[in-house]
Amino acid sequence: MATANDGHEALYKWESEHPDVIILDIEMPEPNGLSVCREIRDKGDHVPIIFLTVRDSISDLEIGFVLGASDYMTKPFDIRELLARVKARLPPPIQIFDDYLRIDSPRRMVSIRIDNSWNPVDLTPREYDLLLHLSNNTGRPIGKTSLLEAVFEIPEDRDIETKTLEKHIWSLRQKIEIDPKSPRYLLNVRGVGYKFEA
Repeated sequence: MATANDGHEALYKWESEHPDVIILDIEMPEPNGLSVCREIRDKGDHVPIIFLTVRDSISDLEIGFVLGASDYMTKPFDIRELLARVKARLPPPIQIFDDYLRIDSPRRMVSIRIDNSWNPVDLTPREYDLLLHLSNNTGRPIGKTSLLEAVFEIPEDRDIETKTLEKHIWSLRQKIEIDPKSPRYLLNVRGVGYKFEA
């Protein structure tokens, strides 16, 4: 879990850590929560966003949802209710895509459906971590540097090469894609990096 003291720090944490759920206070120091939400949505990221605010007017609700809020809670609130709403927005422990690709997080297993049965895919630990990180951020382009930091634990201040990442993406495509030369799931995003699409 990451926290931020203002909108600038919130955007930095969003770009560097790719959270599964974001909780924004509308009244947070500039840029405020509405502005942070707008920037995240303008970048094409559909990560669930929950607003917390003392505001409870219909117009504020409308602005929040127009900007792309997933949920909205007014203060004061019960922390148990907030946790329940966050849990409801988190990726499920078992994700199935197109009834073809299954990612079982608790068991760290990946399977593909062949002839109506699930067949385990033999992934290295790094391949699995890379696939899970991308699938947990479905539809969100993630930069190569961010992927190397998150999955391979290569520090941000190093002059890093991307060949290791490209090799793992290539290997994953060979193992999970129906046609690795025309991938369905692991897509290149020109000038950025990669994204998982489903």
